[in-house]
Amino acid sequence: MESQGNNNNDLVEMNRSAIVKILQQKQVCSRADIAKITGLTQASITKIVAVLIEMGIVSEVGIIAGNGNRRSIGLRLNAEQKKVIGVKFGRHVFALGVFDISGKLYAQKDISFDLNQDTRTVIDSMKNQIRKMLEMFDDIVAIGLALPGPYLKAEGRIAMVTRMQVWHSINFIDEFKNEFDKPVFIEQDANAGALAEWWFGNHGRPINTLAYFLAGEGVGSGIVNDGRLLFGKQGTASETGHISIDYKGPKCECGNRGCLELYCSAPAMLKEAENKIAGFEEKNYASRSEACAAVFDAARKNNQKAVKLVRSIAEYIGYGCVTLINGYNPDIIVIGDILAQGGDLMLPVIDEVIKERVIPELYDEVKIVFSKLGVDPTLYGAAAIATDRVLRKPSEYLAVK
Repeated sequence: MESQGNNNNDLVEMNRSAIVKILQQKQVCSRADIAKITGLTQASITKIVAVLIEMGIVSEVGIIAGNGNRRSIGLRLNAEQKKVIGVKFGRHVFALGVFDISGKLYAQKDISFDLNQDTRTVIDSMKNQIRKMLEMFDDIVAIGLALPGPYLKAEGRIAMVTRMQVWHSINFIDEFKNEFDKPVFIEQDANAGALAEWWFGNHGRPINTLAYFLAGEGVGSGIVNDGRLLFGKQGTASETGHISIDYKGPKCECGNRGCLELYCSAPAMLKEAENKIAGFEEKNYASRSEACAAVFDAARKNNQKAVKLVRSIAEYIGYGCVTLINGYNPDIIVIGDILAQGGDLMLPVIDEVIKERVIPELYDEVKIVFSKLGVDPTLYGAAAIATDRVLRKPSEYLAVK
């Protein structure tokens, strides 16, 4: 549990962090605008910015237009000088990427593995790939690792992931905490996706609460409220994929019946596609992502079996969104991962379900969008895990040494 109190040094760092976060999201901003956003006095902003410039974290970029046609000196975060490694661990692949703290991608590598492969071999391979990236880039400040959920934060292990029972006993904290000379921060993949949308999504309006709906190899969700993730006691809050939508439905590996994940994950869609679309076989595609793209393409070409299947998947995603709206009252729900490829086909159906099942006062105030992040959203999220922690302590991680 994080401490509740703050000493003077904590408050100083919190104010520095607030300014750094504003510059990370706005790119260029004046001192006056920062004072207005933070509520701090102009004198305080001037003092804090001077220290951040001295540390090499922030720089001035010349004259920009201000309020009332006043001209001000612009400030920018030196984001390109500090990078993070994002690591996504999935059911069939782990991926690594090097990003700067503005979200720009510099390098990426995907490594496939078999679920029956020895866990030690896979973990050692992950560590070796991280070391290679640390050798390639000398300005890495932190590493973020995104794991499929439910992930028990205090125990450092995955509680239950469909088709990955052998991995449930692995303690990822113990595996990675002392492995490198950079800190490693670990989160569930849906939480990582939520942070990615918060930091890098550019959603263009003030947001208090953002919900991320992950629809990929599994189904999950992450909630960011006022810039902080909602965890619950063990880190498994908002585990939407294992909310039952049919108490008499098929048995899930979690022990429940009729879990949402059984109806609108990528494996669920592809299983139905093989049963209902003539000639379709998942094995004919290099990945589940490509196979799902083929189903969406068939629907766009008016294959009626594909159209009906995509509509069914969208309805189930809509049910999940209804749960998120009633449970967390978000400003925005961002749907991401593999099934986001069908956003243009599914959004009208999802909206229809929500409008029918949510009271008008809530329906009118929530925005439903599909992720536009260009990189694998969970990999982006892994980078966002590290970025989020780094931006909370700019003096520790970002100061030029």
